[in-house]
Amino acid sequence: MFLRAVLFCLLSIPCFTHALNFSSTFLRLNCPQRGLVEIILHVYDHTQERWKGNFETGAGHKRSGDTEIIPFANGDTLFHSLSRDSFGYLYAGEDKLSVCAKIDERPVYSSF
Repeated sequence: MFLRAVLFCLLSIPCFTHALNFSSTFLRLNCPQRGLVEIILHVYDHTQERWKGNFETGAGHKRSGDTEIIPFANGDTLFHSLSRDSFGYLYAGEDKLSVCAKIDERPVYSSF
């Protein structure tokens, strides 16, 4: 009975997600049409994306309500839902959002 009560209490606590750290984050996503996509968010709003031999940069990000929006120079836009911790891409030239599965998220550490 005690175990059930503890389990109920733990499951009742809302799970809050966090905003991305735009000065030090390395993300790996599995995205339709691209497979493994690696994204790095650097200091000074510099961003990078890489997939299958492609590499793009970007700068800046916006937040609209629950969603963080990260544009890249090639026209791709990455969306991050804070409440669901989910990711989607609007690829350049397309009008349908591609939902990606998050594989990994960790801080970027300097190598010097």
